Amino acid sequence: MRNPIIYLVVLAALGLVACEQQVDVAAEEAAIKAVCQAQLDAFRAFDYEGEAATWAHEPYIVIRKSGNKVIGWDSLSVWYKSNFEKRRELMKNEPGNYTRREFSGSNYEIHLNGNAAYIFYDQHSAGIWEGEEFSNDSKVAKYLEKIDGEWKIVAVF
Repeated sequence: MRNPIIYLVVLAALGLVACEQQVDVAAEEAAIKAVCQAQLDAFRAFDYEGEAATWAHEPYIVIRKSGNKVIGWDSLSVWYKSNFEKRRELMKNEPGNYTRREFSGSNYEIHLNGNAAYIFYDQHSAGIWEGEEFSNDSKVAKYLEKIDGEWKIVAVF
């Protein structure tokens, strides 16, 4: 009687292992990089709709970068709209004093944990701001969640 119970337990355990979903890590990493690149492209172009598409629209999201700390999509949405509008006006009215030639990411390091991931990468920007040439390299950290099958940014540091 003991052996059939052991066989049933082993069979049930094997069934659970067989039902476990396999994750295509390379595909998930590519999707995460694509979201981060889309966010960089939207920021470079001051494209609010493109920026909004990369973020989770949740009250717990946060951006803390360059002295700014904004919490919640409602606040971040207002911040992006205002920031992008001001920058577009400056670049339109004073094109010689405000340009952005480069804004890119490289050297990605991605860590997956189920429906959560964090990514570190090098970010480079260059152009002219307030009439002065600039070139800036920084290390960026972003935290993403997979929501309804899509990776969305929830934190930037």
